[in-house]
Amino acid sequence: MPPKPSSRNVLGSLAAFVVVSLMAGLLAAGLAVPALGASGAATNNVVEAFNELPSELEDTPMAANTKILAADGSLIATFYDENREPVDLDDISPFMQEAIVAIEDERFYEHGGVDAEGLARAIVVNLANPGSQGASTLTQQLVKNSLKEQAYLAGDDEGVKAAAAPTNSRKIKEMRLAAALEKKKTKQEILEAYLNIAWFGGQVNGIEAAAKYYFGTTAKKLTLPQAAMLAGMIQSPTSYDISDPDKLDTALGRRNTVLNKMFQQGKIDQATRDQAIASKLKPKITPTFQGCANADTSAYFCDYVYNLIVKGNGFKALGKTQEDRAHAMKTGGFTIRTTLDKKILKAAWKAVREAVPPSDPSRVATASVTVEPGSGKVLSMIQNKFYSVDKGSKNTTINYSTDYQYGGSAGFQTGSTFKPVVLATWLKAGKTLNSTIDGSAGSIAVSSFKRCGSSMGSSSEIWNFSNSADGAEQGSMSVWDATANSVNGAYIRMEAQLDLCDVADTAEALGMHLAAKTTDVCDKTKKTTKIPNCIASIVLGVVNQSPMTMANAYATFASGGKYCTPIVVTSIKDRNGKAIKIPKKNCKQTIDSDVAAAATLGLSRALTNGTAASTGPLSNGQKASGKTGTTNDSQDTWFVGYTPQLSTSVWVGPETVNGTRKPMKGVYINGVYRANVFGGTIAAPTWKKIMEAALQGKPVENFPTANSSLVGVKQTPKPDKTDDQDDQGNGNGNGNGNGNNGGTTTPGTGNNNGGGNNGGNNGGNNGGGQNR
Repeated sequence: MPPKPSSRNVLGSLAAFVVVSLMAGLLAAGLAVPALGASGAATNNVVEAFNELPSELEDTPMAANTKILAADGSLIATFYDENREPVDLDDISPFMQEAIVAIEDERFYEHGGVDAEGLARAIVVNLANPGSQGASTLTQQLVKNSLKEQAYLAGDDEGVKAAAAPTNSRKIKEMRLAAALEKKKTKQEILEAYLNIAWFGGQVNGIEAAAKYYFGTTAKKLTLPQAAMLAGMIQSPTSYDISDPDKLDTALGRRNTVLNKMFQQGKIDQATRDQAIASKLKPKITPTFQGCANADTSAYFCDYVYNLIVKGNGFKALGKTQEDRAHAMKTGGFTIRTTLDKKILKAAWKAVREAVPPSDPSRVATASVTVEPGSGKVLSMIQNKFYSVDKGSKNTTINYSTDYQYGGSAGFQTGSTFKPVVLATWLKAGKTLNSTIDGSAGSIAVSSFKRCGSSMGSSSEIWNFSNSADGAEQGSMSVWDATANSVNGAYIRMEAQLDLCDVADTAEALGMHLAAKTTDVCDKTKKTTKIPNCIASIVLGVVNQSPMTMANAYATFASGGKYCTPIVVTSIKDRNGKAIKIPKKNCKQTIDSDVAAAATLGLSRALTNGTAASTGPLSNGQKASGKTGTTNDSQDTWFVGYTPQLSTSVWVGPETVNGTRKPMKGVYINGVYRANVFGGTIAAPTWKKIMEAALQGKPVENFPTANSSLVGVKQTPKPDKTDDQDDQGNGNGNGNGNGNNGGTTTPGTGNNNGGGNNGGNNGGNNGGGQNR
């Protein structure tokens, strides 16, 4: 039983209904109701309460789906809490417009928001059977749904309940607001808003979403039988749910009721009605899936876009806080166009999947990112896994391509793919590619290294290091040869002629940073993502970075030294097509163009007669530069390479299983036994497949010519290594510290001894046995 009515707040009595019926005409004109005197104090109190009600409905946008699009405009993913796609009335079938009016409000075009005739009839019926007839017009229903939507968007759960409470006071408030709304908007605007906000069951809201879900079509293309069915559902979406086979007969009866109403009101003739009634009810349930998990091979790219918008600082136009932006993504109705190139993504998916199948027993993962030099556009992001929370080795929601902050891992040690940083610093110091350097294995005092002008450690701290093949890379060689063959001894001695602060500055100029914040190993007072400037073994790639960071760093070389902040969003428009502020393209010259050109030349032999020679050059004749990388025990392997058009990184490494990562030594990967895995074993061939497909149809472009002053005088060449063997040695340091530089797929797992901030740690970290 409803509570006893209040004279001020609830119109539950017969006298109140009499007042309502008398004032219906005034309501239709949007006027206030005068006191009735003889009707009594209680009735006048009701009238006074009515006049105190709000007389204007706040114009609040309804929640709408946000769409993420690829660069070509194709849909990647949809985000929503309420599945709704608002459309103009012109994009709604005339059948639907007529059907909803016929069944819900046949005098819609005659009344002023409150239907006096329908209200009087409801009063009589409700006196005999309370609650059996509501007499709500489409305008009143719009008001009710709008109030619910306002409360929902404000996070007001109580307000949502109040907007639908079965009380007469709520109905009177709706009447008041409906009358006012009719004076503010045209009938067409009201009908459009109603059809867009109406609930059709489950998460299906609005006629466009309903047409797609129940019939696999659009609101504009709805046929008469389909429109009649959807119009009939609004009375009780759960009772007439045509996605439930057990309710089809009931739903069919409701559809035919609507068709008969349309016929009785002259909206359709008898032959049209009869033909529609004779037609079978044929639902075609077509869900609109929510979120990145349904984005197929675009899922990891989608996940990065979502996390960047919500967790980054560049999209505050969508909300000041992370919570605000997450809410806006599901309710704002934005259209977000991204940089995703589906052609490259398709090629990358094929390549990583063929290299290591998702369910391969080895539990080896591979990830790839492609960036456009000169713009920072991230064109592709993929890994050989399925984006899913389901159990199984083929599934993961960790995005191996990105930083931890944006849904990624803690990154992976980069091995010798870090050596180009030292090479660029070498060239920036005025040294040349053909400079002579000793590449032999051996030992070096940590005090030989400088940090910001000062020597590091003491002469008693010794770093012992080695190369991959004992005695094969002894003696003097050119820096160019040392680069092609990735000779540890040479690069360690090159770094000793430089300043570690300069090396770190070069890394920063390339956009390099740690994939996750860690305690600063140099001063231990804070957490940072900066590349440390106090670890001599940094030359061997001992800190964790993401594949996207590496692809974009090498893109800086490809663009002639111009670093661009990675971008994945090119535009955001609101539901009305208005552009929303997004981060602008941010490119600047951070590496001297001559240094970039010489570094590119220095890296040009990897695929021809260097450590990835077994992979070979690109088949279309396009020149490419790049570098392999392998960490101790084949824990992480890489190939990062670029052409003038594209820069792509490929990482291959074991996943974390039960807190550990098994080295890729003596394992079967994709059915092939691997005694060791190097950067040239899986990563380089995968890179080649991706790049050849991505460059198909594109004209061959040339890199800038290197300045002869940085190339230097050519020496007698030393025979190059022509297989895929990378430098991987067993050097030992004399330090006592332990670092936490493990290449882990999740933060806080997997330690790699070494990586501290003193000389001994410099030696201990990876022992000088890093990749080529």
